[in-house]
Amino acid sequence: MSVTDEIKSRIDIVELIGNTVQLKKAGRNYKGLCPFHSEKTPSFVVFPDSQNWRCFGACNEGGDVFNFVMKREGWDFPETLRFLAERAGVELEALDSHQAERSEARDRLRGLLNDLAHYFYEYLLTKPDAEHARAYIAGRGLNEQTVEAFGLGYAPNSWDAGSRYLLNLGYTAQELIDAGVVVVKEEGGTYDRFRDRLVIPIRDVRGGVVGFGARGFTPEAVPKYLNSPQSELFDKSSLLFGLDLARRTIRDGETAVIVEGYMDAIQAHQAGFSNVIAQMGTALTEAQLKLLSRYATKLILALDPDTAGQLATDRGREAIQRVSHAAADQATADGVWDFDQAEQSYHATRTIEFDAHGMMRYEARLGFDIRVIVLPAGQDPDDLIRENPGEWARLVENALPIVEYAIQTAVAGQNLDDPKIKSGIAARIAPVINDIANPVERSHYRQRLARMLKVDERALFPEGSPIPPPRGARSPKNQPTPAPRPERSGAEINLNPTVWREAFGLAALIQHPRLIYRVNRVLAECMPVLDASGYALADSLAAELTAADFAHPEHRLIFDGWRLALDQHESDPLPFLTRTLDPVSQSRLLSWLDQPLYALEKRITQPGVEIAPDRIYEAAIQALLDLRRQRLDEHIKELQFILSDIEQSGEGLTVWDYGEIIRQLLAARHRLDQARRHFGAPGSHAKTLTLRARTPLP
Repeated sequence: MSVTDEIKSRIDIVELIGNTVQLKKAGRNYKGLCPFHSEKTPSFVVFPDSQNWRCFGACNEGGDVFNFVMKREGWDFPETLRFLAERAGVELEALDSHQAERSEARDRLRGLLNDLAHYFYEYLLTKPDAEHARAYIAGRGLNEQTVEAFGLGYAPNSWDAGSRYLLNLGYTAQELIDAGVVVVKEEGGTYDRFRDRLVIPIRDVRGGVVGFGARGFTPEAVPKYLNSPQSELFDKSSLLFGLDLARRTIRDGETAVIVEGYMDAIQAHQAGFSNVIAQMGTALTEAQLKLLSRYATKLILALDPDTAGQLATDRGREAIQRVSHAAADQATADGVWDFDQAEQSYHATRTIEFDAHGMMRYEARLGFDIRVIVLPAGQDPDDLIRENPGEWARLVENALPIVEYAIQTAVAGQNLDDPKIKSGIAARIAPVINDIANPVERSHYRQRLARMLKVDERALFPEGSPIPPPRGARSPKNQPTPAPRPERSGAEINLNPTVWREAFGLAALIQHPRLIYRVNRVLAECMPVLDASGYALADSLAAELTAADFAHPEHRLIFDGWRLALDQHESDPLPFLTRTLDPVSQSRLLSWLDQPLYALEKRITQPGVEIAPDRIYEAAIQALLDLRRQRLDEHIKELQFILSDIEQSGEGLTVWDYGEIIRQLLAARHRLDQARRHFGAPGSHAKTLTLRARTPLP
């Protein structure tokens, strides 16, 4: 049992509210004058069975003991939690001091990196010995606005200029080491990591500097690009360069274009292509793709011809790994990056499948439409965009699906009359096609490959050899692939299923921001429009998801915070949300996000039933619609009570008015049931939901 549930189970809501509101028993419930607005006829009702209250008058508000105390006292959730916990005799868990110390240390490192970025920027603009850096920037065609937007800077040709600046600001030598801005010498002491280089700050999605990429100016500068080392803040496997500036455009168009170099992305933004981001010098990782899934449904990979050739084969991963090992070994041998053994191992192993086979699995698992563009020989995006921005736009518009590109590349220039060549092509491409989740697309590409090779499709994909379903897809019997079930304590099993349904719905909304708009479209079709009759169930009949759809007070606060996070433009929604939540709610939220969505969802399904990844979206919509239906059921019961106990004089509506509202609630519930059944059906994501349009009450 959660802390809030335990508190509610120990507190008699009638007794608590009765301390400030004079209540009169009415059947099984209690009525009184609403404490939140002036009225003569009681419209405030307390329902002991459900431990809820509601004002049926001007307020049109309701909730549980938490909502009542928060509204009465004007407290936030933590204050209310402490008050009610003390009243109920429930002991609250103390905050973790170690977590607080770690958070403070991370904030110090962030401040250090931002201060150093400002130092490099000002040095570039003002110092005489940065003239060659300014000339280099001008030669790349970058203007002042772009330099300022990306915070480009210059690291002076000095062993300690940057570190002296930071030490004078009050940062410690250990903090400089932890931030990765200095290198520790074997014989003791440190020196600045970045010297005589153009410095490009690398930011997280909130725009905070977490590291640097530094470009050398001469062929003797090895490596050409030097990145910050792995640190508390800087993890190349989970960062994407330029996402802080590109995310709004990506979210609006749901399309991200991924290039390979920092300068490529910078040049694209200057030319107005603001949905372009760059990799961090390694192959794309699943963490990066999951980050992008918050904003985009389509990914376009802009590849140079060499990398594109690797992508077309199933040997891409091995090739990238060999390059990564060689780069790390060479850097260590040269003593340029000053890797210790752990960092060498990190750079050598932090690679991921970058072949077509791997990309198709990401498509299935993360729901992306992944496409490829190949640049003209000898050109990178930086060159092409400067010389011919129209051609760049054309390439992006006509990007090829991964499988189509893989097929075209595999057969290009090959003698398709040679059976051995045909066999080799089939061996490389067939596994890629088999990883396509959508059966229609899979069938299309099977036929296409068979036609191009002039081979019977059954020879390429023999029916006698069952093709393993792609990861995340359902088995032939339409059953989800079993996944390990996490152990559950007895306390978890006994929790109210509504709590888990709400947790699953909120976690799904936060991990898939576009989900809320789809839910709202369904609700807009299901809910009627009430006229200005003096009483409106604004929360239960709202055409969009509201905080009132969540029974748990903490969940209401998290939902309100999430809507605010989506509406603001200061930073990425999730970091914004976590910053605005109190520590208790923040801990609850992070505990949800630390586990797969299906692990939350299956706590409210039948025992033994799993949910496949391709059904998470539909399951989340169904769960959120369930919450609205539960609210409708509660209001129907409440209104039926009011109808049986209605007073014929004073404030309030007539018997006919209440009866008509109940009829509308029942009709809305029926339409919700239709929608819930739709999203619970196999393959529902491919269907179109059509319900009666919203109409006002007569």
